[in-house]
Amino acid sequence: MIKINLENEEEILKNHVEKVQQYINYEALQNREKSFIKQNIEYILKAKPEEFEDVIFKIKQNNIDNNRLKKAFVGGKDYGGSFGYSKFSSKGTTTYNAYNLARKLKVNVCPYCNRNYTFTIKDKNSKSTRPDFDHFYDKGSHPVLALSFYNLIPSCILCNSRLKSTAKFSTIKHLHPYKDSFNDYAKFKLKILNSKFFYDENGFDLKLETNNLKAENIKKDFALETLYQEHKDIALELIQKAQIYNESYIDELYQKYEGTLFKNREDVLRHITGGYIDDIDINKRPLSKLIKDISEELDLI
Repeated sequence: MIKINLENEEEILKNHVEKVQQYINYEALQNREKSFIKQNIEYILKAKPEEFEDVIFKIKQNNIDNNRLKKAFVGGKDYGGSFGYSKFSSKGTTTYNAYNLARKLKVNVCPYCNRNYTFTIKDKNSKSTRPDFDHFYDKGSHPVLALSFYNLIPSCILCNSRLKSTAKFSTIKHLHPYKDSFNDYAKFKLKILNSKFFYDENGFDLKLETNNLKAENIKKDFALETLYQEHKDIALELIQKAQIYNESYIDELYQKYEGTLFKNREDVLRHITGGYIDDIDINKRPLSKLIKDISEELDLI
């Protein structure tokens, strides 16, 4: 999981909170429930990850019925029709929808796996694509958070629908991509098995080591160590590049092409490794965390 860093976060948040309120089916709630939700709706929709548990506690404390919350905040054929998240995520919604939010967020690589692009695009023929929105706290158990900004995680379909699916996530047990970075608590490592590691993927293992229980849960729930075995070829290329591109050769390339091909030494290293090497940039290209961690271990960067 790579931390989501947004430009104009407050502006995007404010717009989202203002626009999605029109999709809430308040009529599905009893009067006392309706009164409580209306009084607290901005807090609910703006709730930061560390506030989710407080929102959930307040809902339980006020004995608000979960099925009525589903009709109000989730909607869909099973919960009262075109309301709530169902309305927000519908392609037919023209005022403000999931596509509009995804386009503003500009999260182009899945923050859960850092393996798949999640571009938001729309061409001249009105063909569009966007990332899935994963509900960090699932909307079945916690429908009140179904439209909450920080509970909507742009992600790839594999992470959202196949791996996480209906797993019960919480900020108590898992890192949250708007708050935490998996990069701070986990590192890819090489385990050399034999002398063939310079030219054969069977000569080494690829490990993902964590130093935090929440990071370990992310690793397991998204099967990250297993998935990344399919990218051992990238690690092998880095092993080979580390032998070819020593520090003096990298300096030579930079001096030769500075101002023409490369504006700084980091450009040279990105050219060699194929990934971004600064922590703040690893969300810009798939596999950048793997590339950065292995490159550091090999003293390539």
